[in-house]
Amino acid sequence: MKKNLKKSLLIISIIYLVTINKSFAKSDGEIPNITGQVLLELKSDRLSGQSKEIKSNNAYINIEPDFSFNFKKNWSIKTGWRLYPTSTVETRNENYPERTRQFFNKNRGFHPGDTTFIVEELKLDFKSDDLEFFLGKFNPSFGKAYNKDKRIGVFSTDITEDYELREKIGFGAFVYLEDSKISLNTFFNDTTGLSGSINGRNVAKRNDGLSANTGSFASYTITIDGNRLLGISNLSYNLGYRNLGVDKNIDEISRETGYVAGSQYVYKIGRLTTINPFAEFVKIKNFMGAEGRDASYSTLALIGKYLSWKISISNIYRKISDYQSYSKINDRQLQYSVGYKLKNGIFLDFSRASVKENPNSGILYGFMASYLYQF
Repeated sequence: MKKNLKKSLLIISIIYLVTINKSFAKSDGEIPNITGQVLLELKSDRLSGQSKEIKSNNAYINIEPDFSFNFKKNWSIKTGWRLYPTSTVETRNENYPERTRQFFNKNRGFHPGDTTFIVEELKLDFKSDDLEFFLGKFNPSFGKAYNKDKRIGVFSTDITEDYELREKIGFGAFVYLEDSKISLNTFFNDTTGLSGSINGRNVAKRNDGLSANTGSFASYTITIDGNRLLGISNLSYNLGYRNLGVDKNIDEISRETGYVAGSQYVYKIGRLTTINPFAEFVKIKNFMGAEGRDASYSTLALIGKYLSWKISISNIYRKISDYQSYSKINDRQLQYSVGYKLKNGIFLDFSRASVKENPNSGILYGFMASYLYQF
């Protein structure tokens, strides 16, 4: 009863913030105001080729509200929230700690009551024309393939989110140049009360052995994004380096280091059609802080757009070297997708993916309806 009450209050709070009094609307141009966006996703998929212990059908809802409370011209408090199903998405296995989602999960199905509401970001932010500084809880930048605005089918982010850095405490800065943006961040894992949730997740432990869980600013990232690689219009790139400390009092863990390099090109065919090849490569040593657990990810995609239509093909590899007694992991996802944007702003995506996820393999047929509300 108490859990249902908490969920009801949460939903009411989100609706209230989204429909807040017009005096705070962005269009007014007055300070203070509230701006932001809410991403809503309904995802479902059917799995074939699996064992009898794993259910064929699966569905879940993901909601990501982001709000910015702008109380001065250059100052704001930015927040990022997430409401998602615990058992379907984030069921990390100690044998495969990097996986954000397991496709061959025995908890597949539709479990609307099994939801988790977390605070991903809560930070004080200062932004001018060429500089942005922030401190608090945030997601450090590293890579692009997991960004939802890429919209590479239904399933691509279920793998690329593995190397996304989330829920860190610290500070950072963006320096804006003419055609590029440089980011510097230093941080440690959140083990405060904010690392828990209203339902479904306990507060993170200080001595869990994961990388960046040091309680001190022993971890950092450096990234750069640019819009004109080699002076070529529509050719963008991203580069990044991560160096995450570990608790020296725990055996068999080592400092994690990693690199990312990505690029995409938007080629226009006439006025209404574009073709967008995209690639991103990631190499990580001592992944998750486990000594000897080295990983590499590669994403190759070709995305075509015509009016409201979007067609894509993507191929993602995940390779992880031998770690203790576990065998070498060679996972792959080959995906074909078609999407359409309705006049009311709702995106409909359909995907077929051939998935190899150690030690299983099968075919996934997926559907996603999503809507981004901005204010």
